[in-house]
Amino acid sequence: MRRRRIAGAAAGLLLALILLGQSWAELPRRVRFLAAFAPKELAVRRLGGSGTAFDRRYFSFLENARRRMPVDTPRVALKRPPGEGPYLYLAAYWLAPREVVDAKLLSQWGPARGWVTAAYGVSPPVGAGAVIAQLPEGTLFGPAK
Repeated sequence: MRRRRIAGAAAGLLLALILLGQSWAELPRRVRFLAAFAPKELAVRRLGGSGTAFDRRYFSFLENARRRMPVDTPRVALKRPPGEGPYLYLAAYWLAPREVVDAKLLSQWGPARGWVTAAYGVSPPVGAGAVIAQLPEGTLFGPAK
């Protein structure tokens, strides 16, 4: 019983700290947002969240690539906008458990056997490999067969 009281008090304190740290004018908007997005699919909720706010089209690309990628794909080479750390981080998180590597680290566009390249916002050069899927936001391709 004592543990429940301590846990309840800790939860109440945490809630109070969160509420005190928020703008009171923004609280009704957040409640409406939560009520609207709670019943939706996870990908839709993530798209509306702050983790994808830097480039929502990129998140849509990752979700489309994840759904169209061959199931047995062990690694993904990501051709992304240069110099942007959040792009690689979000891809590694969203495409897990596959290993995600920046395509600039590979010696050529055509990755090794079993690899898939996800090219965001660009078309692969001629001879880069077999196109697996042409997505609205980019291309998914693998080694030439």
